[in-house]
Amino acid sequence: MHLVRGSPRREELGGPLHEAGPVRDPAESPLPVPDPPASLAPAASLESHVLNVNSSGTGRGPSKIPRPTLPREFYRGQARARRAALLAAVLVVGAFAGLAAAGLVDPGTFFGPHVARSDWAFAMTGARDLNARGLTGSGVTVCLVDSGIDLLHPDFAHLRLVAWKDFVNLRPDPYDDNGHGTAMAGLIVANGSLHGVAPDVSLIVAKVINSAGFGSSAAVADGIRMCADPFGDGTRGADIISVSLGSKAPLFVATDVTVAAQWALDRGVFLVGSAGNDGGMFDDGDVENPAVVSLAIAVGAVDASSRIAPFSSIGSSVNRTDPNLKPEVTAPGVQLISTAPGAHYVTTTGTSGATAVATGIVALLLQAHPELRPGRSVGSANVLTLKWALARSASTVPGQAIPHDSYYGYGVIDGLRALSYL
Repeated sequence: MHLVRGSPRREELGGPLHEAGPVRDPAESPLPVPDPPASLAPAASLESHVLNVNSSGTGRGPSKIPRPTLPREFYRGQARARRAALLAAVLVVGAFAGLAAAGLVDPGTFFGPHVARSDWAFAMTGARDLNARGLTGSGVTVCLVDSGIDLLHPDFAHLRLVAWKDFVNLRPDPYDDNGHGTAMAGLIVANGSLHGVAPDVSLIVAKVINSAGFGSSAAVADGIRMCADPFGDGTRGADIISVSLGSKAPLFVATDVTVAAQWALDRGVFLVGSAGNDGGMFDDGDVENPAVVSLAIAVGAVDASSRIAPFSSIGSSVNRTDPNLKPEVTAPGVQLISTAPGAHYVTTTGTSGATAVATGIVALLLQAHPELRPGRSVGSANVLTLKWALARSASTVPGQAIPHDSYYGYGVIDGLRALSYL
């Protein structure tokens, strides 16, 4: 006789455990099997039997299972928690309203039109008015000196890339391992889920910023030269060079960047540069390089209410005359939605985004007036003509110094009004 390990013991079956009796011969007649006790219910009525466990036996059906109750203090605690949450919400809303009334907080920053794909930025600057007139940047070439571009983004499906050069890793095909360049490109040329300022411009891209957001002055200088003459034969160069390096990139204090920028400007190529993001108590007193070059267009940043962004760098008027006082203009640069590598989108804030918006508007103006493109006039006369139009047409805001403000420049760029001055 073998015992099976794991088989139920008698205690588990509900019977008492007795000592084993004598082994019975199988040939003997079987023991009679007693009838099941009346208290056991048939299998078919198992559910009924369970439900009647607490029955009083009166035959009136199953009794109701009593509902569990918690101590009264539990419900009192819930009520107190709800009242505390409501009070906290009222205090937060009241404090926010007070700060907004005092002008210390802009509600538009949190709940404003940036949630609607930031088209407010293009409407504020007159870009959409120019688009409505059929101006899309067609025939104009823009060069981005930045971290590269992700051409696989669906919003760049119709992008025309004229030239590409990688001054960081020397890779032959376009890419963006930082994302900043792709975001700036989207504000200008996106033509899909998002629509940039000038979606039909042709693009040249010079990668001068690495994956960490830094680059050397030599790379930036070489990138600027490449924009103006990408094939080394003086043809198919950029009409506009956009240098949006006011974010993580260090200040380019070396003279090679200034020399390269001046060389391009002397050829009649427009250079639009970010004023920089060191505004406030740590401001160094002037815009960043290469926007600091006299004929360059330095761009500061404003928010959806046309108020100067606290990070936007101050400009200097020392040894400068109109229309070259710095910064020249401001443009939307707070919470702009743009393209990001990997078919994603990103919210960007800084004078870099403002520079991209201004670059797109300049492209629209050059499409309307092709005689202002490089090579159509002697030297940089075309640059001065357009800068005067931007300065005279810029929208001023309450509290801004007239005719030039060290933060706002000549005002917020207005593409439609600028067109009337050309």
